[in-house]
Amino acid sequence: MEDLRRLDDLISLQERKKTFLLLFYTQTSEKSQAAYQIIDELAQEQGLLAYGVNASVVKDIHPVYKINTVPTVVFFREGKVSEYIYGLQNKEYYKRILVVENYSPSEEGRRFRNVVVYTSPACSWCGTLKDYLNRHRIPFREVDISRDQRAAEELVRRSGQRGVPQTDIDGKIVVGFDKVSLNNLLGIKEN
Repeated sequence: MEDLRRLDDLISLQERKKTFLLLFYTQTSEKSQAAYQIIDELAQEQGLLAYGVNASVVKDIHPVYKINTVPTVVFFREGKVSEYIYGLQNKEYYKRILVVENYSPSEEGRRFRNVVVYTSPACSWCGTLKDYLNRHRIPFREVDISRDQRAAEELVRRSGQRGVPQTDIDGKIVVGFDKVSLNNLLGIKEN
Protein backbone atom coordinates (compact mmCIF):
# COMPACT_ATOMS: atom_id res chain seq x y z
CA MET A 1 0.00 0.00 0.00
CA GLU A 2 1.37 3.37 -1.01
CA ASP A 3 1.21 6.33 1.38
CA LEU A 4 -0.02 9.75 0.29
CA ARG A 5 2.10 12.65 1.54
CA ARG A 6 -0.15 15.68 0.96
CA LEU A 7 -3.60 16.77 -0.19
CA ASP A 8 -2.37 17.48 -3.72
CA ASP A 9 -1.46 13.78 -4.05
CA LEU A 10 -5.04 12.83 -3.16
CA ILE A 11 -6.53 15.36 -5.57
CA SER A 12 -4.34 14.01 -8.36
CA LEU A 13 -5.32 10.45 -7.43
CA GLN A 14 -9.03 11.31 -7.57
CA GLU A 15 -8.57 12.67 -11.10
CA ARG A 16 -6.75 9.52 -12.28
CA LYS A 17 -8.45 6.74 -10.31
CA LYS A 18 -12.15 6.64 -9.60
CA THR A 19 -12.35 3.72 -7.17
CA PHE A 20 -9.89 3.26 -4.31
CA LEU A 21 -9.49 2.91 -0.55
CA LEU A 22 -7.87 5.44 1.73
CA LEU A 23 -6.77 4.30 5.20
CA PHE A 24 -6.11 6.94 7.83
CA TYR A 25 -3.76 5.52 10.45
CA THR A 26 -0.90 6.35 12.80
CA GLN A 27 2.23 4.32 13.45
CA THR A 28 1.74 4.64 17.21
CA SER A 29 -1.67 2.92 17.26
CA GLU A 30 -1.75 -0.89 17.38
CA LYS A 31 -5.26 -0.88 15.92
CA SER A 32 -4.06 1.33 13.06
CA GLN A 33 -1.21 -1.02 12.32
CA ALA A 34 -3.55 -4.03 12.34
CA ALA A 35 -5.97 -2.23 9.99
CA TYR A 36 -3.05 -1.30 7.72
CA GLN A 37 -2.01 -4.93 7.45
CA ILE A 38 -5.57 -6.17 6.82
CA ILE A 39 -6.32 -3.52 4.18
CA ASP A 40 -2.98 -4.15 2.47
CA GLU A 41 -3.67 -7.92 2.32
CA LEU A 42 -7.23 -7.37 1.12
CA ALA A 43 -6.09 -4.95 -1.57
CA GLN A 44 -3.54 -7.46 -2.87
CA GLU A 45 -5.97 -10.39 -2.78
CA GLN A 46 -8.87 -8.52 -4.40
CA GLY A 47 -6.94 -6.23 -6.74
CA LEU A 48 -8.17 -3.10 -4.99
CA LEU A 49 -6.28 0.17 -5.08
CA ALA A 50 -5.43 1.12 -1.50
CA TYR A 51 -3.53 4.10 -0.14
CA GLY A 52 -2.56 5.13 3.35
CA VAL A 53 -2.43 8.47 5.12
CA ASN A 54 -0.31 8.63 8.26
CA ALA A 55 -2.35 11.21 10.17
CA SER A 56 0.58 11.88 12.52
CA VAL A 57 2.72 13.06 9.62
CA VAL A 58 0.31 14.28 6.93
CA LYS A 59 -1.70 17.18 8.31
CA ASP A 60 -3.70 18.51 5.34
CA ILE A 61 -5.84 15.50 4.28
CA HIS A 62 -7.75 14.28 7.35
CA PRO A 63 -9.32 17.69 8.15
CA VAL A 64 -10.90 17.76 4.67
CA TYR A 65 -12.76 14.51 5.43
CA LYS A 66 -13.29 15.34 9.13
CA ILE A 67 -11.33 12.30 10.24
CA ASN A 68 -10.63 12.51 13.96
CA THR A 69 -10.13 8.86 14.81
CA VAL A 70 -7.79 6.19 13.51
CA PRO A 71 -8.01 3.79 11.93
CA THR A 72 -10.62 5.02 9.49
CA VAL A 73 -11.10 3.64 5.99
CA VAL A 74 -12.64 5.89 3.36
CA PHE A 75 -13.86 4.19 0.19
CA PHE A 76 -14.04 6.27 -2.97
CA ARG A 77 -16.34 5.27 -5.83
CA GLU A 78 -16.54 7.35 -8.98
CA GLY A 79 -14.03 9.72 -7.39
CA LYS A 80 -16.32 10.54 -4.46
CA VAL A 81 -16.54 9.30 -0.88
CA SER A 82 -18.85 6.31 -0.75
CA GLU A 83 -18.20 4.70 2.66
CA TYR A 84 -16.55 5.47 5.98
CA ILE A 85 -15.51 2.58 8.21
CA TYR A 86 -14.41 3.68 11.67
CA GLY A 87 -12.21 1.66 13.98
CA LEU A 88 -10.51 -1.67 13.52
CA GLN A 89 -12.64 -4.34 11.87
CA ASN A 90 -11.78 -7.90 10.93
CA LYS A 91 -10.85 -8.84 7.39
CA GLU A 92 -14.22 -10.41 6.57
CA TYR A 93 -16.04 -7.28 7.67
CA TYR A 94 -13.90 -5.05 5.43
CA LYS A 95 -14.30 -7.54 2.62
CA ARG A 96 -18.08 -7.51 2.88
CA ILE A 97 -18.29 -3.74 2.87
CA LEU A 98 -15.63 -3.01 0.28
CA VAL A 99 -15.85 -6.00 -2.05
CA VAL A 100 -19.58 -6.69 -2.00
CA GLU A 101 -19.67 -7.84 -5.61
CA ASN A 102 -17.44 -10.81 -4.74
CA TYR A 103 -19.98 -12.18 -2.27
CA SER A 104 -22.88 -14.44 -2.98
CA PRO A 105 -26.18 -12.58 -2.70
CA SER A 106 -27.24 -14.80 0.16
CA GLU A 107 -25.80 -16.31 3.28
CA GLU A 108 -27.84 -18.81 5.25
CA GLY A 109 -30.90 -17.78 3.24
CA ARG A 110 -30.40 -14.11 4.03
CA ARG A 111 -29.66 -11.57 1.36
CA PHE A 112 -27.42 -8.61 2.10
CA ARG A 113 -29.22 -5.33 2.28
CA ASN A 114 -28.20 -1.71 2.04
CA VAL A 115 -27.92 -0.80 5.74
CA VAL A 116 -26.96 2.65 7.02
CA VAL A 117 -26.74 3.29 10.76
CA TYR A 118 -27.05 6.91 11.91
CA THR A 119 -25.19 7.57 15.14
CA SER A 120 -23.61 10.19 17.36
CA PRO A 121 -20.63 9.86 19.72
CA ALA A 122 -22.68 10.36 22.91
CA CYS A 123 -25.19 7.63 22.06
CA SER A 124 -24.79 4.42 24.09
CA TRP A 125 -27.56 2.62 22.16
CA CYS A 126 -25.66 3.30 18.94
CA GLY A 127 -22.84 1.04 20.13
CA THR A 128 -25.34 -1.61 21.17
CA LEU A 129 -26.95 -1.52 17.74
CA LYS A 130 -23.61 -1.72 15.89
CA ASP A 131 -22.50 -4.63 18.09
CA TYR A 132 -25.79 -6.41 17.35
CA LEU A 133 -25.36 -5.99 13.59
CA ASN A 134 -21.72 -7.10 13.74
CA ARG A 135 -22.64 -10.15 15.83
CA HIS A 136 -25.15 -11.16 13.16
CA ARG A 137 -22.66 -10.40 10.37
CA ILE A 138 -24.75 -7.63 8.84
CA PRO A 139 -22.57 -5.18 6.91
CA PHE A 140 -23.52 -1.55 7.41
CA ARG A 141 -22.28 1.94 6.76
CA GLU A 142 -22.15 4.34 9.69
CA VAL A 143 -23.05 8.03 9.43
CA ASP A 144 -22.18 10.21 12.41
CA ILE A 145 -24.85 12.92 12.31
CA SER A 146 -22.82 15.15 14.62
CA ARG A 147 -20.33 15.49 11.76
CA ASP A 148 -22.76 15.50 8.85
CA GLN A 149 -25.44 18.18 9.21
CA ARG A 150 -27.07 17.39 5.85
CA ALA A 151 -27.49 13.75 6.84
CA ALA A 152 -29.01 14.83 10.17
CA GLU A 153 -31.52 17.10 8.45
CA GLU A 154 -32.43 14.45 5.89
CA LEU A 155 -32.92 11.89 8.65
CA VAL A 156 -35.30 14.19 10.55
CA ARG A 157 -37.20 14.86 7.31
CA ARG A 158 -37.55 11.13 6.62
CA SER A 159 -38.31 9.81 10.09
CA GLY A 160 -39.63 12.83 11.96
CA GLN A 161 -37.21 11.95 14.78
CA ARG A 162 -34.00 13.65 15.93
CA GLY A 163 -32.70 10.88 18.17
CA VAL A 164 -30.21 8.16 17.25
CA PRO A 165 -29.63 5.41 16.56
CA GLN A 166 -31.69 5.18 13.44
CA THR A 167 -31.16 2.51 10.82
CA ASP A 168 -32.01 2.79 7.14
CA ILE A 169 -32.58 -0.69 5.70
CA ASP A 170 -33.24 -0.55 1.98
CA GLY A 171 -35.00 2.80 2.46
CA LYS A 172 -37.04 1.81 5.54
CA ILE A 173 -36.15 3.63 8.77
CA VAL A 174 -36.00 1.86 12.14
CA VAL A 175 -35.86 4.32 15.03
CA GLY A 176 -33.88 3.25 18.10
CA PHE A 177 -32.68 -0.26 18.88
CA ASP A 178 -35.90 -2.04 17.89
CA LYS A 179 -34.78 -5.68 17.65
CA VAL A 180 -38.13 -6.94 16.36
CA SER A 181 -38.13 -4.52 13.41
CA LEU A 182 -34.42 -5.04 12.73
CA ASN A 183 -34.82 -8.83 12.79
CA ASN A 184 -37.84 -8.70 10.47
CA LEU A 185 -36.20 -6.40 7.92
CA LEU A 186 -32.80 -8.12 8.01
CA GLY A 187 -33.97 -11.73 8.24
CA ILE A 188 -32.22 -12.28 11.59
CA LYS A 189 -33.42 -15.36 13.41
CA GLU A 190 -32.42 -15.55 17.06
CA ASN A 191 -32.57 -18.73 19.10
